[in-house]
Amino acid sequence: MFGFLNFFKRKPAETVAPSEEPPTKSIDPPKIMEISQPEKPFKPPSKKQLEECERLGLEVKPNMSSREVWQLIKDVQKDPKYKKLYDEYIAEQNAICEAEEREEFGDAVVDEQKKWQKLCSTRLHHVVVFKKGKTLDADILEFESANIEGENEYYVKIEGYRPKIYNPHGEDPHIEWIREISFRPEQIFEVITLPNQIDIYAIDDYKNALKKAKELKEKYQ
Repeated sequence: MFGFLNFFKRKPAETVAPSEEPPTKSIDPPKIMEISQPEKPFKPPSKKQLEECERLGLEVKPNMSSREVWQLIKDVQKDPKYKKLYDEYIAEQNAICEAEEREEFGDAVVDEQKKWQKLCSTRLHHVVVFKKGKTLDADILEFESANIEGENEYYVKIEGYRPKIYNPHGEDPHIEWIREISFRPEQIFEVITLPNQIDIYAIDDYKNALKKAKELKEKYQ
């Protein structure tokens, strides 16, 4: 009987001592190799910069770089005294350049160029009646440049852009002046500068101006 009871007695589970873990070694963080940036080569101020500093009465210290001298000239222009000297110098240089152009190209060509240059601006739009080939046309143009070209005979070439209307899917229609066009002054019959620039989304304003251009074209047909 007692033997039978002893049969069902469970022996307590033997506890196993945990094995000793080897001591962990501390791992040093990886060393980051520092790469030194190469120094920019020293660029001394140009002869033109030195002449401009001398003209403005500015002191150029030894070992000043071209960039530092450029910054010096830029900063002093905030002073009205130096700004006046700088503007007078630019006006003088422009006058010299214009005199040389008049001697080379003639007064008539230079005057023609200057007249059209006043209309060259991305902030201005013009009603223009013009002729391309044998076709008389009218549109709202944006003039970009007026340059003197030619070799034996000089002339003014006017370059600009015609508008194009875009109707993208899911978006409002808009206008962009991207279609290149060029001509000589004698191909342009009339120009009327609009009082305000046409906004890229102002389709109605463009159509009204274009209607005016088409009506103006009838004078020359």
